[in-house]
Amino acid sequence: MKKIALGRCFLRSFLFQALWNFERMQNVGFAFCMDPLLRVVYKSKHDFHEALRRHMEYFNTHPYFAPVVMGVLMNREQAAVDNKRSVDPTLTVLKNSMGGAFGAIGDHVIWGSWRPFSAIMALSVGLLVGYPTGQGASLPVYNPASALQCSRWWVVGFLSMFNSIHFWLRWRGLVKAAQDGPLVVKWVESLHLQRWAAQIRRIGLLFLFVMVLVYFSRWTSSEMLIWLVAVFLGSAILKRWRAATWVLFYGVFLVAMVMTRLGIHWPS
Repeated sequence: MKKIALGRCFLRSFLFQALWNFERMQNVGFAFCMDPLLRVVYKSKHDFHEALRRHMEYFNTHPYFAPVVMGVLMNREQAAVDNKRSVDPTLTVLKNSMGGAFGAIGDHVIWGSWRPFSAIMALSVGLLVGYPTGQGASLPVYNPASALQCSRWWVVGFLSMFNSIHFWLRWRGLVKAAQDGPLVVKWVESLHLQRWAAQIRRIGLLFLFVMVLVYFSRWTSSEMLIWLVAVFLGSAILKRWRAATWVLFYGVFLVAMVMTRLGIHWPS
């Protein structure tokens, strides 16, 4: 029965942020995911409804680490029922403290490190397939067939690589937390996520630099020169205006693509 409840909680966790709101953030999604677990813990409808109402309070964390918090709370509530104790008042404090800590870890490790790393690796594979070494240099930059093939491999590669860790973290974290309770923090620490994130960021930047050098050097036409000129000038201007990093990246990328697409060539 417990394994079935954990499986249902895992599946529901993908809808964790479906009813996100500004007042209590992820409270509705958290209560929705906790529902199968609470039904296992509490046999009385009154106790179940009271527990579900408690979990409708404010909550906010990284969505991929939310199952860890759910498993810990299930473990603590099950322990209270088994020992015939009243509701533990420290559960709310435990829930909010773990939510804040895992929120910070998830933003840095998942959003800031693993997601861009997966995108870079997938893009590299897409470029290798779309513009193979033997004939890639003879293909124009905007070759429709190569661009389509590259984009397909990019999408499939990114989703496969990123979600392999994502799914594992959701399920393993939920099961481990339900077993160990608050001691699951030691398991999270044993993963050395911060150290791995730092290494991944370095490897990703190095790989991106090498990839840019290799593939940009394969085209010596004026359209590649205009890309480089647009990137350097646009970066210098936007950086002087103290623009955000995402504005810098997408703005320069868009301008370079438009200029090349319109056939604006660097004078020879």
